[in-house]
Amino acid sequence: MAEDVQHPSLAGVELGPLRENLPFLTRALRAYIRAENADFYAALDAEQGEIVVLSVIGLNPGMSQNDLAATLVFKKSAITKLVKDLEARGYLERAKSSSDRRFNALQLSPAGQERYARISDLIAQQNAMFLEPFTEAERAQLFDYLNRLYLHLGHRQLQRTGNPSAIESRDD
Repeated sequence: MAEDVQHPSLAGVELGPLRENLPFLTRALRAYIRAENADFYAALDAEQGEIVVLSVIGLNPGMSQNDLAATLVFKKSAITKLVKDLEARGYLERAKSSSDRRFNALQLSPAGQERYARISDLIAQQNAMFLEPFTEAERAQLFDYLNRLYLHLGHRQLQRTGNPSAIESRDD
């Protein structure tokens, strides 16, 4: 069982059922991770979302903007803005499909591939720092659980709404 570590400013604060409340824990973890990421993004001169967009496209060349938005659980309008920005900066290339002119096949440019490789190394270093309290086996187990939850909630979203993205947008 994991060591019971107390946050110094929260000593004596009873969390009760919140210790097993997924929305509370993920919100708190996201706040801590965002604070850590501020320096990370600044050092890379990267925008929010840029890193995951480059990563997913780097691993899935030729994917559509719609599939990218659904995978990352981003609004389509946010993906459109990110893709346009990354294309203007020379990191992405879009190609129209000959069979469907609305479809943009996304791929990294050579500069985007270099940036993705550099970012990937830094992400691995950052993850190692985040996960210092865990053994390798615990890390593998943690990510197994998180990825199973990600897939489960994605399937529930699709079944519930017919929409693969949990982000609804009225302006897309």
